[in-house]
Amino acid sequence: MKSTSILVNEHRLIEQVLNCLETMLERCALQGSLESAPARDAIVFLRGFTERCHCAKEETELLPTMRAMGVSPERCLGCSMLQRREEGRLHMDAMEAAIEPASGGDFTALKKFTEHAQAYIELLLEYIAKQEDCLFPMIAQSLPATEKARLEVALDTACGDGEGECACNTYVDLANRLADYFDVPRRVITGTATDS
Repeated sequence: MKSTSILVNEHRLIEQVLNCLETMLERCALQGSLESAPARDAIVFLRGFTERCHCAKEETELLPTMRAMGVSPERCLGCSMLQRREEGRLHMDAMEAAIEPASGGDFTALKKFTEHAQAYIELLLEYIAKQEDCLFPMIAQSLPATEKARLEVALDTACGDGEGECACNTYVDLANRLADYFDVPRRVITGTATDS
């Protein structure tokens, strides 16, 4: 599945931040309040890296390639990528709105943040698993070698939503700062076309 290896590696980085979010929720339960700075950093990463860098690659490179080959991502995922993205955005919006009151000890806001964070974590982990267990193997089986090679290069060189310079390294740094803060193991993005 070398053609989708950059997406798999990015999944590991997203999981790193989701692990930080889980640790954050554990601290919330113990302390009865939320630390606003790390919560905001997690939202910045999830909106920036997950939405603008990672999902944009899927939409601009992966989906058109698959559809051109007659491969349906919905067959594996059970719904469209865009539908999952919208559901994720709603959870992020709710989490972001709850940060300030939850950091002040507002129990209702803390409960709201926790519920939406847990739902978001579950949504993304399930989605990642479906992509890696079904969608990416389907690509490996269905696409001709030349198209796999083209897709690998396209995904490796794609840069988010195309607005200005790519900020992917900034998001990796942010993910690593969160991991260090919450004592979560770091993931390393390797195995891309430029690494080989």
